[in-house]
Order: sequence, then C-alpha cells, then structure tokens
Amino acid sequence: MRISLLSLAVATALSSPPILAQSAVPATFSFAKAPGRLPKNVVPIRYDIALTPNTAARTLAGHESIVLDVMAPTATIQFNSLNQKLSNVLLDGKPVKAVASSDERQLTTVTLHSPASRGRHTLTFDYTGKIQTKPVGLFAQQYKTPDGVHGELLSTMFQATDARRMFPCWDEPAFRAVFKLTVTVPASWAVYSNMPQASRTVDGALATTSFDATPKMPTYLVEFTGGNLGEIGADHNGTYLNVVTVKGQEEGGRFALATAQQILDDFNDYFGVKYPLPKLTSIALPGGFSGGMENWGAITYNDQALLITPSSTLNARQKVFSIQAHEMAHQWFGDLVTMGWWDEVWLNESFASWMAARETDLRNPAWRWWEQQDESKENAMAADARASAQPILKHVVNELDALNSFDPAIVYRKGQAVLRMLENYMGPDNFRQGIRNYMKKHAYSNTLGGDLWLALDAVGMKGGKGGKISAIATSWTTQPGFPLVSVTATCGADGKRTAALTQQRFLLQGLEAGQGKGRWHVPLQVRSGSGPAQAVLLSRARQQIEAGTCQDTLTVNADAIGYFRVAYDPATLARNTSRFTTLTDGDRIAMLDDQWALAQAGAAPLQSYLDLAWAMGGVQNPRSWEQIAGVLATLESYQRGAPSHAAFTAYARELVGPLARQLGWDLRPGDTPAVQNLRRTLLGQLGIWGDAATMAEARKRFAAFVADREAVAPDDQFMVMSIVASSATPAEFEQLHGIAKGARNETELRRYYQALTLVRDPALAQKVGAMLISDEIPKQAGTARLPLLARMVDEHPRLAWDLFQQNVDALLEPYAPFGLTFLSQEAPELFWRAAPPEQLEAWFKQKVPADMAAQLARGLETARFKQAEAAMMREAAAAAVSAKVAAR
Repeated sequence: MRISLLSLAVATALSSPPILAQSAVPATFSFAKAPGRLPKNVVPIRYDIALTPNTAARTLAGHESIVLDVMAPTATIQFNSLNQKLSNVLLDGKPVKAVASSDERQLTTVTLHSPASRGRHTLTFDYTGKIQTKPVGLFAQQYKTPDGVHGELLSTMFQATDARRMFPCWDEPAFRAVFKLTVTVPASWAVYSNMPQASRTVDGALATTSFDATPKMPTYLVEFTGGNLGEIGADHNGTYLNVVTVKGQEEGGRFALATAQQILDDFNDYFGVKYPLPKLTSIALPGGFSGGMENWGAITYNDQALLITPSSTLNARQKVFSIQAHEMAHQWFGDLVTMGWWDEVWLNESFASWMAARETDLRNPAWRWWEQQDESKENAMAADARASAQPILKHVVNELDALNSFDPAIVYRKGQAVLRMLENYMGPDNFRQGIRNYMKKHAYSNTLGGDLWLALDAVGMKGGKGGKISAIATSWTTQPGFPLVSVTATCGADGKRTAALTQQRFLLQGLEAGQGKGRWHVPLQVRSGSGPAQAVLLSRARQQIEAGTCQDTLTVNADAIGYFRVAYDPATLARNTSRFTTLTDGDRIAMLDDQWALAQAGAAPLQSYLDLAWAMGGVQNPRSWEQIAGVLATLESYQRGAPSHAAFTAYARELVGPLARQLGWDLRPGDTPAVQNLRRTLLGQLGIWGDAATMAEARKRFAAFVADREAVAPDDQFMVMSIVASSATPAEFEQLHGIAKGARNETELRRYYQALTLVRDPALAQKVGAMLISDEIPKQAGTARLPLLARMVDEHPRLAWDLFQQNVDALLEPYAPFGLTFLSQEAPELFWRAAPPEQLEAWFKQKVPADMAAQLARGLETARFKQAEAAMMREAAAAAVSAKVAAR
C-alpha cells in the first residue's frame, strides 16, 4: 500500500546513568497469543471459493468449501463476514444447528448440533453479497478511455479488513491458508488473480476460470480483477512478469515491465530467497484507490502510478519506479513473511518504503534519491514533533484501529528513515545478512518485530561494535517522537575539541519548557572538517566525545542519515555557517533542516536559518535549494496581507535569483535529472514571486504552447503554466482552461488542472473550484480532486474549506477505506488558515467517529501550531528583511 569508532569521536561517558537498560529478549510471534477477535480453536487450512458476480445488479453469488483444523472440540465456529447472507451451511456434509451473522460485529457464528471433534473438517455454504462502488472488498470501477469509450471492470481491495466483504473468512493476518479461486464472468473478459489460470471453460456468454492454488497466505492478499483488459509480458529468469491495463493502453506499461525485471533481480539477490510464485502481475486500474496494493503475485495500482505515456514527465517515471519497488518489496516483507497483527504493520510498510528508496537510489544514481527522500523524512519529523504523536508500534484493538495504523507520516516515512539509520549503524552487509536469515526462517509464516531484531542481533554490528541492534531499535519503535541532540564544543590548549552532547525530545511546542520527555539510543555520525564520518552511539542523557580540532567545522548528523535534530552552540554554528560551502551536500541538508525546525519551535532565531541559506552561494545542491525555496514560500505565504509582503518577495527573489539565472531556462549538456528539477523549482518560484523577467519568459513560452502542444516539453509544462496561472488575465485563464479540457489523457489532465489551481484572482478561483467538483474531472480521476483542492488552500483557504465541507463524502470516497484517517488527522492541518481552531474542531467532531479522537487531536494540534507559527514568522521574516536592507 509508498552504521568504527576512531580517534575523531571516542565516546567517554559522564556521570549520568545509561538512559535505557539492555532490554529483555524481544517478544516473538506465537499463533496462540496473536491478538485478534477470532478464537484460535478453529483454523482454516484451505479455501475453495467460487464466485459469480453480477455487475449490473451490484451483487455476487458465491460458494465456499473450507478445510478446517479444529484444535479442540467445539460446538461453535466463528469467522468474519460483512453484508452477506449464508445458506446451505454444512459441516462434513451435515446441516448445522444455527447460523447467525452480525454486520455490526462483522462476525458469523455457526452453531453445531454436537461438538466437532479435534482434527480436520470441511465447512461448506452458499452465500450472496454485494459489489462495492468504492475501493473496499470486490468493487466496480467505471472508466473512460482516452478515445472516449466507456467501460467498467471489477477489482479488489482487501487491506486491512475487507476480504470479508467478498467472501466469509478468518480475516486476520495470523490465519494463513491456501486459496483456490474460481470465477464465472462474461466470456469476453480477461481475468487475473494471485496465481496463473488452471482451466477455463466457456458456456455461452459466460466463462468459468479456475486459478491455481496459492501458497499459505493471509486473506487480505487475495486478489481478483476482471474486465476488458489486455497485457504485455515477459518470461524473466523463471518468473513470468506482465503488466495488465484496460484494452488499448498496454504500451503504457513498457517502462513498468522493464523496471520490474530490474527490481526482481535485485530483490531476489538481496533477500536471499527467490520470489516464490510462478508469475508476478502488475494491474493498472483506471481509478480506484491511490498508489498500489501488494496482493501476492497480482499487485494492483492506480494506473497513474504504473503507466507512462509520451506526455509523462521524469517525475512520473520516478514515481512509477519507486512505487513499484515499494509494492514488490512487499512480496517478501508482508507477503512471504507477514506481521502477526496490525500492531506490527510497520514490518510491512516501513520496510517496503526503506527497501524501495534503497532500490530506487541503487538503480538510478543520477536521481540522488536519498537526498530527495529528505523531504519525506522532514514530513515525518514535523508530524512526530507533535506532543500527541503516536509511536511506530501502536496497539490495535479493532477494525477501525487497523485502518488507523497505516499512518503515512509515522509508519511509512519515519519507519523508512529509522531503518536507514539502523542499517547505516549496523553496517549494510550485516543488516542484509540479518534480513536474509529472517526471511529464510519465517517464510510462509508470521512475525513480530522481536523476530526481526533477534535475527539482526545474531549477526552483530559492523566493526565489532558492542551492544545489540534490538536495544537501539526498540527505543525508536516503541516511543513517539525523536531527540534533539544539543552540542556544546570546548577547545583544549592543544587545539583539540571536545563536544558535550545532551538529548531531550524535540517538540515544536513546549520545547523550552522542558516538556520533551523520552530517551533514545542515538546513532550519531560525527564529522570534523572534511574527514570521514565516524559512528558514535549516544546512549546516555549526557555524553562527551572527542571531536577533531577546533578550527574545523563539526557536524554530528553527517550526510543527513540520522532521524534526530541537532542544535549547535553559537560558536560552532557560526563556524559551520561561515564555511557552509565546504560541507558535504548531506551535511548542508541536515543543517538547513535542523535550523529551520529550531526556528519554527522558537528555539533559534529565524535569522540563523536565513544566514545558512545566504551562505549557499552558487552551490548547485538540488535538495538544499529546494528546501530553501520551500521555506521561503512558506514565509511568503505568512506575509500576505502584511505591509512587509512586497519587501519579503523582493528578498526571496534576491536570494534564489542568482542561481536561477545561472541555471537558465533550457537543458544544458551534463545537467543531471536533479539539477533539471531544481531549475524548474527556482524558476517557478521566481515567477510566482513576481520576477518580471521570469514572468515575461514564461508568457512567451506559454504563447508558443497554445499554438503548438509540442513547443514545451512535458517536464517544463507545469512550471510555465503555473507562472502564467498565478497572475492570469481572464483571457489567459480561458486559454489555460481550454488546454485542461483538451487534455489527451489523465496524466495531462492532472498537470493542467493543477496549474489552474494556482490562480490568485478570487473570481477565477471560484471558477476553478467549481471545475474540481464537476464532471470535468472524470470518475476514474477521483483521487485527483482532493489534491487539486488542497493546492488552492494556500491562496484561497476559505473557498477551499467551503468546497471541502460541501463535498466531503465525494472527495474522500476514492480514498476508502482510509478516508476517515485523512479526515481526522490530515484535514485539520490542511485547512488551518480557513477558520479558527475551535470552529474546525466543532465541524470535525461532527464528522469523525468518537473513537478517532486521538487522530483528531493530532490534526488539531498541528493546526494550532501553524497559526502560532504564522504569527511568529510574520514578524521574524519582516525583521530579517529590515536587517538586510539596513546592512546595505
């Protein structure tokens, strides 16, 4: 569903005790003790499922035969169901006493005439159910092809607890079983499931297809897709790889098919366990959900995350590669080895995110992918700096809780960053060997985090470092937040430097009041001057290290690998700032990130961050400049309506203008993909900030694009159109709108309407808002509506908020079943400018279930912080501009 200790840094403990005692042996998986609502006395071994869907009536008819292992005599059998009616229920061919199904409890209880004996039994029944119209269970997806043909297909989305919507089952991840699926659908359809087809018979207008039996796996990974579909494929080292699309769009899958072969080779090697299924199908759904779903052997994707067209950009190719790598990593982390319960969903998602980033960087070094992932890490840290943040490992008690466990900021992004930090500290080779051992030991089974930590502990640390990775790791997974490492350097008479280190939890609010509680084992990477980074484990509340010589720069999060903040003493910060261009790219990124976060928290003056930005000079590090441009855009938005706004935009233009002019408008020999993206970022911001020359050049290129759609390369179209849109005249707006309505495919549609959302004129913005909720955005592009509306919040917060309130159900429908998570946790943060927090809170409390109060509290905490930050930064930015003017 996206690290040897040398003389530079020899740790010497001060008087404080260790912050965390060596933990006991980590808990490991036990089926009998696995959480869940279903009793463990009856265990499914194999399901034979026959389905006949009726798409016109939105109903399905099914027959199931389930081989059960009864662990102890029982007179009742209980399993999950939802919106189904069972009939002809038999155990071992004999009628049962009673069947009671509760949709409220999502359970069916079968009562027997006499207790079933211990051993194997077979439960059979017929049932009827529903085909859904949103992506939960078995759902129907309507679509329109680029040439105007309307169609409909069926597909499935079962994660986390929606397999029970398509067939009654033991719908908890610990209940692994074999599945053999048979479907009867129109004979003109192509059908796909986890395994290859075993047989197909045609009877008039219908065809019945049976698929091979799966390996033992949990219910949420079962998949079925059927419709007017085509495919391209290739046999690759014993595995058949294919990409399935709506008929006529197969060629859009060529890029994905090629990259899947690369990724499969690399993952087979990394995990030390060859991908075990005979085929791996990638299915491009026109609409449905966002992103991808890792069904074993049959991964489903929103087609915008899988297909590449001639109008696709480099960013689109990067998205396809990285999402494929994420979902394919799940074929091991999640499918071959599955978390025992939804508490441990990070064993799926954190690892898939980390593995995807690792693979994307490995295969595409020119993309500088780990630097790009710094933005993902910063998003996680912003969420994790809330007092109400949840830990990676969160207790799950019911179905709604299971959905809420998929927190994108914490489980995906923080988990990815923490794993990178742990891999770096342990050593990549040692880490990989531990992963290989874990996969081999637990294949076709379930685990807890403890199973993984024990596998890694058994390998040991790089360079013979003492301690266990489990003790370090659990300090990051079991408590929320992350530390602020404060560094105070002193110089000896011999010129050697000693640094005193302390840690406390970093909070965006309450940091100065000492509210930041928590202690971590912190893997530091310490670099003095241009020397190599050295590993230091900060394992106490206070610690002292040798840190090179006094005249050198000093960084303790070298290469921005660590998941923590750093506050340097004034003298060290000044030295680092004065020699900023001599630092490595990663060290600069880490310092920019940290100093901005400290300024946001009121723990450092904004000027200390801006001094770093000005110290960049002409260094062309893309992530550093994109971070700077993002901060300047935030500060500019806070200045709107204030007398100092014009002065601040001039300040921002002066800061980024020299590098933008140095990069120019057109591709040059030797430009890396990252530098090309940087050019577009800086020019786009200059134009939106009112730089006359940039706006004029954009209009010139836009005029050429109006006349000839090939005049501007796809990668440059959004930049050009966004500059024009931001200050569009009514005539230019109509030209932009005409281009959007004439989009040749959904890739272009999303790009062109995204540019339209940047209009500043209130009357034109009203028109754009109406477009976003109209049929101009087709049903299959439903996942685009909410992101497009979110783009309008910055310039038109009240308009966007009104549209959201009036259309909330339709906007969230394509995001089922995770819409409530967005509504409670992300939406308050998105709309913080639109209304006072108490008004936001009152509205959201009416829409969000009471048992999601914790998620809503997190969203409202961020909204309140944003309002306070805006007031503080408005004043600080104005002061910075005044100081710059006075210094001239």
